[in-house]
Amino acid sequence: MGNTVSVGDSVRPPVPKMSTLSRVRGTVTSLFPVPEPGRTSRKRMFAGYLAGFVAAVAYVLLIPAGRSRLDHMWAEDGARFLLDAKTVPLWRALFEPYVDSGYLHTIPRLGAELASHLPLSWTAAGIAIIAAMLRAGVALVVFTASGGVLRSKTLRFALAALIVVAPVGNAEAINNLANFHWFAFFGAFWLLWWRPVARWQVAFATVALFLAVTSSVLVVALAPLALVRFALPGWRQRIITLGYVVGLVIQATTMLLVPRVAHFDVPLDPGAAALGALSRVPLVAFAGSEDIGRYYEEFGYWPFYLALAVILALAVLAFRWGNAPRVALAAVAFAYAVLIIWLSLSQNWHWYADVLQPAVVLDGQRYSVVPCLLLLTVMAIGLDRIPKAGWQRAAMVAMAVVLLAGIVRQVPISTGRLTGPGWQQSVVTARQACARGDAEGVLQLAPTSPQNWTFKLPCEFVN
Repeated sequence: MGNTVSVGDSVRPPVPKMSTLSRVRGTVTSLFPVPEPGRTSRKRMFAGYLAGFVAAVAYVLLIPAGRSRLDHMWAEDGARFLLDAKTVPLWRALFEPYVDSGYLHTIPRLGAELASHLPLSWTAAGIAIIAAMLRAGVALVVFTASGGVLRSKTLRFALAALIVVAPVGNAEAINNLANFHWFAFFGAFWLLWWRPVARWQVAFATVALFLAVTSSVLVVALAPLALVRFALPGWRQRIITLGYVVGLVIQATTMLLVPRVAHFDVPLDPGAAALGALSRVPLVAFAGSEDIGRYYEEFGYWPFYLALAVILALAVLAFRWGNAPRVALAAVAFAYAVLIIWLSLSQNWHWYADVLQPAVVLDGQRYSVVPCLLLLTVMAIGLDRIPKAGWQRAAMVAMAVVLLAGIVRQVPISTGRLTGPGWQQSVVTARQACARGDAEGVLQLAPTSPQNWTFKLPCEFVN
């Protein structure tokens, strides 16, 4: 019967052979599942997102470290981004790489441009609020994008909430534009895993990825993930990836043309860097950075090994009972956590980054943000795949207790609070200098040590 195959009384046509490209597309498509449609009405969903956004912004603005940013402006936010926003056209500022880093900072530039239209005395608060809103936006992105791989809405909510409340993000990186790129990386990571359906979601993801990769050199590291994503079927998914690629080309060209200034010339000690990574990530993901030095003095490396063991155990659960998308996500998230902490330390290695120094984790605390959030992703996947509901609930409660203890411990202490002359006082002093006939006013920034962060603003922009 030609090419047909006879089975009993039935005749079944042969299964056509799939091309290599089709097999690749099928495999990639299975790794990027479409989020299941929610049963909540659009009105209730909008209300929930709005409530979550407002709560997230309020939290990072009202905790002690966050409140201090309302009247103190962080280093580069003033000395580079606000200064340029006040004194040069926006198009020029957008294509002006920061002199020390050699790459573009689109999101901080746009945020500073928006704040520059406020009265000068309000700009510190304006920048803090903009940064808080951006971070809350990342949390909403993660909650939405994780719907394709996390079956538990509770875990999706917890993972998104930890972007806002986890102690690791509420010291150096809280409420400033200069350090938003750490959260931008995590948001871009999840945007590349997301398969939105609605047109407005596609447009948002495309623009957001473009802005993220043109704001951070770290997001360039996600290029392999974007390359894999190109195999997804449908023009909408490819447009999203194209947004990343266009931004990558612009950022990479800038990095090739503009040299990066090396801040440190101390040779890297791989062993010390590995121990530094161990002290900066596993336990910090649970408890924050503030008490790490005390744990090390009292117990040595055992708390770090224990935290790492818990994370690895949950990773094993993800690998053992997870389907292909969850296994792939857990593996990639873990790999990027290792990569980012290693790049952060190796590219910024200096003598007081050594693990034996008393402030090893608090100095450069921002380096822990992305690795910790990625490991929290791995933990969420592992918890989501615990086969028995009772065990899953018990494990989730135990994790919640540990994480909440770290949050409660971190909130009232002084780490992350900015001290010294406030922004309002600094503006008054600058205006007095201009009134005396000076051409420029000197504005005080934070932190005030180890270097005295200030910048000079022409008096035409001070008054």
